[in-house]
Amino acid sequence: MRATEPFRAVEQFIFAAEDARRLGAVRIALFGLVAIRLATNGDYARVAGQPSSLFDPVSLFHLLPSMPSTGLTTTAQVLGVIAAILAAGGLWPRATFPTAFALALFLNLMLNSTGKIVHNDLVVTLCLVPLLVTPTAASRAWSIPLPGRRPRRSAGDRDLVGVAYGWPIRTGMVIIGLAYLFVGLQKMRYSGIDWFATDNLRYVLWASSDSQASPNSLALFVANRDWLAHFFATATVVTEVGFILCLPFARLRWILVPAVVGLHIGIWLAMGLDYLPQALAVIIVFVNWVTVINWLNRSRVGRRESATGAVAAP
Repeated sequence: MRATEPFRAVEQFIFAAEDARRLGAVRIALFGLVAIRLATNGDYARVAGQPSSLFDPVSLFHLLPSMPSTGLTTTAQVLGVIAAILAAGGLWPRATFPTAFALALFLNLMLNSTGKIVHNDLVVTLCLVPLLVTPTAASRAWSIPLPGRRPRRSAGDRDLVGVAYGWPIRTGMVIIGLAYLFVGLQKMRYSGIDWFATDNLRYVLWASSDSQASPNSLALFVANRDWLAHFFATATVVTEVGFILCLPFARLRWILVPAVVGLHIGIWLAMGLDYLPQALAVIIVFVNWVTVINWLNRSRVGRRESATGAVAAP
């Protein structure tokens, strides 16, 4: 095997052609998710205007003297929601894409400047970066037509397939795959096999249940069964480290995508930690929405034809 073959394989994966409609679906779902998160997350108002003694800036927030005020935070939320909705609709993408991204980043940096790193929305934010580079391609399909402007070419045309629509999606896949890989490797780096070979997860679940308003029956059910706790601990590490394999082996996505989604749902139910945006990002990026929609259309046509045939039958 030549030394350049692995790099060529990576290049072929990232720069594979995709349907413009799939990229359009990713745009709608990611920016729609950002809009929902900005509109419903009450933590922004909670940390706004905090005293300087509680301000522990990270990244670009080192340029600020204190936590942004409540008025500025509310304004950023409102504008961020509007920009994200417009971006999801494919309207003025050169302006709305970076505006929604910047305001979401600003608000999430606020949460990270309180002495604790909060990365619930990190993967979603990173998956938006490729869209910022290709606003025209990302808004080619399934965009809202502007009044008085010539409508764009139909996204149903077969020639709306190309590398320009593929690499933003494939780059998002790589981002997500590396995110899980690094998380799993960090567990092994700092804890080694003790992370799943000892009672580590049981202690975490017991502590999490005690910290909640009422005992969490699911957390206690797993923690009180040694074999079950070890199984889930091992499955967590294997899923995180192994998720990267679904990039070169597409069939593994049928196993690994539901596995990581189930992982986040389990964490939410047992520990109350909301990583559902990351789980949704996995679904948004890895599911081929064109295939799903085509399947739904065929199913609907098939049911209609069956119903028509049943009525027409003597």
